[in-house]
Amino acid sequence: MRLLHLLFLTFLLNQFLFSQQSVPDSLSDYLRIDSVDNASFLYSYFPPFFIQNGMELKSFIRSSTFKNIRTKFGDLKSVDAVFIRAMKLTNNNTAISLLISALGCFDHRIVGLKIPLFALFFPLTNESEEDFKLRVNNLPRHFYSDSPTGRYGDRDKLQHFFGSAFLAFVFESKESAEGISEFIEVGEDAFIVDGTYDERDIRANRQGQRFGTALIKNNFVLPSEYLKY
Repeated sequence: MRLLHLLFLTFLLNQFLFSQQSVPDSLSDYLRIDSVDNASFLYSYFPPFFIQNGMELKSFIRSSTFKNIRTKFGDLKSVDAVFIRAMKLTNNNTAISLLISALGCFDHRIVGLKIPLFALFFPLTNESEEDFKLRVNNLPRHFYSDSPTGRYGDRDKLQHFFGSAFLAFVFESKESAEGISEFIEVGEDAFIVDGTYDERDIRANRQGQRFGTALIKNNFVLPSEYLKY
């Protein structure tokens, strides 16, 4: 019975928080982190809200609003907008914001595992093909001074950056995140279909680690401060 009461109160808290959220009325609002002085972030740990926040962030990346942010402020600042939007959706839950930012920046719909004699493929998103293509085409891609020109650029580096930032933040250690990232990078080359060991991925990983550890002391730092060549 107490568990039912707790779930009911959590539901009411979420409804109240959702009703209090304001919709940004200008592009600049997407580039500012708001301060939250209560424990409302706790609701983001419940799986339904985590899934909802992830879906809403992907919808934001697909939106014309996000496209306009890229056009007006550039790709580097639009990476800030992804993280800031995640923070607003989760009421400044830094760990969940980093995780859904990484998921929102995935640029592959499926992943293939190399198994002797055949390959096994798994979906990475439940988006429709149309929504997936729209989101991926809207991802920032030219945020480094040496980003390749063309339609792909460095868009795949964002999942490395935010994923490594998440690991560094939750483990409170760049070293732990570095070890996991290195393991993933080597494993990608060995076990993932079309996977390769990429030094540029390693660079994005390390920048994400610095960002994640900086967030432990100050959750108002931004990705653009660490995504530098």
